[in-house]
Amino acid sequence: MIFGGRFADAAIGRKQLILLIALVAVGAGIAIGLSAQKAIWEGWVTDRLFQIKALMDNKEQAGPAPVVVVGLDQKALNSDRLAPIPRVLMTPVLAEAGQAMLNAGAVALGYDFVFAYSADGFVDPSTGEARLKGFDLAFQRFLYQNRGKVFIAHTEIGVPQRMFSAAAGEGGVRSVIVSTDSDGVVRRHEPHSPLTASPHLIDALLGIAGVELAETYIPVPSARLATSVPYLSLIDVLQLLESEEGRQELARFAEGRIVLFGGLLPYEDEHLFSDRFLPHLSEQLAETGPSGRPRVQPQTAGVFVLADFIGSPIAGRIVTEPPAGLVPAFAVIFAVVGALAGLSLPLVVLPVVAVGGVLCGLGVSLGSMELGMFPSPGVAPVAFVTATIIAAVGKVGILQRRQRSLVRLFGHYLAPDVIKLMASSEQLPALGGETRHVVVAFIDIVGFTKMSEKLADKDVVRVVNSCFDRIGQVITAHQGYIDKYIGDAIMAVWNAPNTVEHPEKSAVDAATEIINLLDRLREITGQPPLDLRIALNAGPVLVGDIGGEHRRSFTVMGTTVNTASRVESVAKDHKVRLAVSQSVAEKLPSSYPVAEIWKGQLRGLSSDITVYTLDLPEMYMEPEEKRTIARQEQDRSKLVTFPRS
Repeated sequence: MIFGGRFADAAIGRKQLILLIALVAVGAGIAIGLSAQKAIWEGWVTDRLFQIKALMDNKEQAGPAPVVVVGLDQKALNSDRLAPIPRVLMTPVLAEAGQAMLNAGAVALGYDFVFAYSADGFVDPSTGEARLKGFDLAFQRFLYQNRGKVFIAHTEIGVPQRMFSAAAGEGGVRSVIVSTDSDGVVRRHEPHSPLTASPHLIDALLGIAGVELAETYIPVPSARLATSVPYLSLIDVLQLLESEEGRQELARFAEGRIVLFGGLLPYEDEHLFSDRFLPHLSEQLAETGPSGRPRVQPQTAGVFVLADFIGSPIAGRIVTEPPAGLVPAFAVIFAVVGALAGLSLPLVVLPVVAVGGVLCGLGVSLGSMELGMFPSPGVAPVAFVTATIIAAVGKVGILQRRQRSLVRLFGHYLAPDVIKLMASSEQLPALGGETRHVVVAFIDIVGFTKMSEKLADKDVVRVVNSCFDRIGQVITAHQGYIDKYIGDAIMAVWNAPNTVEHPEKSAVDAATEIINLLDRLREITGQPPLDLRIALNAGPVLVGDIGGEHRRSFTVMGTTVNTASRVESVAKDHKVRLAVSQSVAEKLPSSYPVAEIWKGQLRGLSSDITVYTLDLPEMYMEPEEKRTIARQEQDRSKLVTFPRS
């Protein structure tokens, strides 16, 4: 069938291709978007969103914090009271400070210290005498008397000495291990129910505070923990105990709160935490003891991390995983929108659209925090960008490539502009059209009938195709459009369906170049008698589709076309290769040597018309001598150069 192969492949299936590209883009967007969950870069985005939320909320401190940290910092170690005491022998001091905080109203204590050694086991190396026997008795008694309210720590590699574990009792030793995300940053905690029986110190203290929590949560800090968590140096606690006013200050810090004791020395037990990009809380608003706070380190002290994991659920500053199915739903929505954008929008605007899609996706995660949940911030943006890119690549690489192929293939039959319009709209133009001013040309092979009588059919086709190919190239080069082939003639149009600024000049220039091709055409075809005749006329025509719904043709119609075909008869009678009507001649530049060759009434027309040619030797079929004699016999007034302003 003539419409099989390349033609059918290029002309059909565009809607199916669009659907296929959209499905591939959406599927890839969903798959790649969901794979972004827990990606190493997603943690950085999460922390930046916390930073944005903190700046948007503009809240430096929202109510009293539920956890107080008492730190063994450098100021405490350098103080007169504690400087002589090795850190391993500070259990009596910690017992005294802990009891003071309980007496001041603390609801529970947690020690972020692993008491791995007891002074009772130390002996004098020279005598073997256990000189510190009973040194830790005060701390053991403190642990025993406050079972259920005081907890000590263990880690993966460190556990308390058995005497301390025994004094703390069952459940008195809890884990202070925190887990990190794939990027090494601590962000989330998974509680174990029931909290009071959990192996984690965080859960035990949350249970005492009356919190009920069973799902993994992420604290949402509003400032750097080292500047915002209520803080007392260990030496502050000991010194405040010495006066009634000081004890009242301790009560202000401790009453109704959980107190955590921990080390605040630089580079000891520090973690990357999700507060790393947050602003500092001003010194005026921070709850701080007389000795102030240690300098803020790049990483966050472990005791502050524990304090935030405990304090944020009590204060309601947490987000949890969204309900099952919500994140995939976001991936689907953003992938669909991205695919539509990639297919429908120009490539030049897609980078801006992609940025907008990423911001919208991040905005969804940011806004979800207000509802207490935090969908993975990478899913929606990645789904959108992936779908947009794949859809755009599909559009450029497949759809537009097929459209170009369609234009290239059917451009041999119809005007490329018409093909582009049909390819983009996927529908035929309406029957009828518009009225436009055009130049119509009829280009005829002279003597074709006699030539065809002497040649085989295949040679006739070869001669015609060779001529039409070279002539068609010239017409196209001069912005003309080949309307149809009529046997051995070509009908061409300028200024339809494309727009030509000076159609008359372009048509005459094309005709002149075609006539100058005669010697080359004779050589290519092997037909020395071969000649050409060209007629041009300008005027209004109806440009558009004619025919019916099942068969149609794009063409031009009107009196202008009929007149052009009649002008060709004048060219034949006067033996010229180019004949142009007055409507063409009067629009040519003054440098063109236009000469009148005939004036009268053409067959089928009601008014006179003047016909011209270019007064150049190549425009005449007869030799100069014969033309000179003919001119002497004719009315010389008809041979004057056409006057133009």
